[in-house]
Amino acid sequence: MACRLIEGATVLLAAKFLAQFRILPAFAVLAARFAIEAVCAKKFLQLAEKFQLAVRQKLHTEIFRREIQTGELLTLTFDATETLGEFFLKLLPQILSTAILLPLFWLSALFTDWITAAILLMTLPVAPVLLFLIGKATAERNARAWAELQKLNGAFKEILTAITTLKIFGRIDAVAERLKFTSEKSSAATLEVLKLAFVSSFALELITTLAIALVAVTLGLRLISGAVEFEAALFLLLVTPEFFAPVRKLGVMFHVLISARQALERLKIFLAEPTETGAAIGKLRVPPEILVQGVSFAYKKVPVLENLSLKIPAGKITAVVGESGCGKSTLIKLLAGLIVPTRGEIFFSGIPAAKIQRESLWSKIAYVPQAPHLFEATLAENFSMFGQLDAKNLAELLAELNLPLDLSSTKKISRGQLQRLGLVRALLKDSPVILLDEPTAGLDVETEARVLKVLKKFASRRTIVIATHRDAVINFAEHVIMLSN
Repeated sequence: MACRLIEGATVLLAAKFLAQFRILPAFAVLAARFAIEAVCAKKFLQLAEKFQLAVRQKLHTEIFRREIQTGELLTLTFDATETLGEFFLKLLPQILSTAILLPLFWLSALFTDWITAAILLMTLPVAPVLLFLIGKATAERNARAWAELQKLNGAFKEILTAITTLKIFGRIDAVAERLKFTSEKSSAATLEVLKLAFVSSFALELITTLAIALVAVTLGLRLISGAVEFEAALFLLLVTPEFFAPVRKLGVMFHVLISARQALERLKIFLAEPTETGAAIGKLRVPPEILVQGVSFAYKKVPVLENLSLKIPAGKITAVVGESGCGKSTLIKLLAGLIVPTRGEIFFSGIPAAKIQRESLWSKIAYVPQAPHLFEATLAENFSMFGQLDAKNLAELLAELNLPLDLSSTKKISRGQLQRLGLVRALLKDSPVILLDEPTAGLDVETEARVLKVLKKFASRRTIVIATHRDAVINFAEHVIMLSN
């Protein structure tokens, strides 16, 4: 707001200097104006980036909390978030300019010549009325474009996921044709929105140009008759385009406002799902005993686990074994709170998981999937994602696991190294519950022995659950749970 006030003051001062034919001071003031605009633009960019990061963090949390349609997630994560970012980057500056500069310039015109101020006041309301009428039509077309884009995102993701299967069965051309059709529909819907946006911009430019012309003609006639002084007339002629400039720019960005409003509504609906809250994890005994009672789970209505009941003892290493497809990985994800049971309940030291705040639960659980994620950062940053990096403990773990890594590197690492990276990350988190999904799959016998030795070292006062099919891990475990298909 302060930036806009200073910017408006520089415009008035520059107009005053030009009306007095003081060219050099006018150029100096205009240069200062551009510098102020650059500073303001940087501030709005930082605000947009901060908001986008906050929204994406909330969406990231929702990914783990419930099952989400792929097309919806992609659209919200990228398109909706980018649209809201454009609101802060492009539209918000124009809204502030309109709210601050319009009254400032109008008051300056009023104190200079009340007739010109009256003309400005009478012609100004035409623009908002026009924008309101166009906005009603734009909203409907924008909703249609949004729906088509969501379909396109979903279809593209599905094709990428199943591209190997489609190639094997020779269905690439047919699917590509369907994707092309969906893409063309999305483009056509987006083009309709852009056409309306261009029409609205043209209409607004025409109205403001006619208003400026009306002021110019009036001042010219009054100047000839001697009803207004030359310096005042020139000052008003210079200020009038600046008076309408925020309105014109706002009209150009009006489609951004419609898109941002609809994006915000969709994000509100998506994030408005009630979150589960309840007891704090701090009340649990550490390490906790885990009880699975009558739990069932289905992926897209296909049952994976049905009426499963079992007990995982506190402070012991438990191996979950069974044939492929029996639900070992699903059970690990259920225990981690990444997915919720379709039916039944999981208890930690007698407290239902549904009554525990998810953030609290996750803070006490370290989960390592079969393929841990390597973030686009240095290896040191990948290891320190759960807090401050203890360099001494990290060096010891890397040595014990035979994992010589350049921590400053951002290069990709092998699958075996990635598995051990996930394990090190979990151990550094120092959680009372450690959940491992096939931590030694694909590792040679010597490396597997190193992993088990490290796990034994860290097993004290921890409940460790390992989904595995490896005999060495099963023999290493203190407690074994057998799952069946």
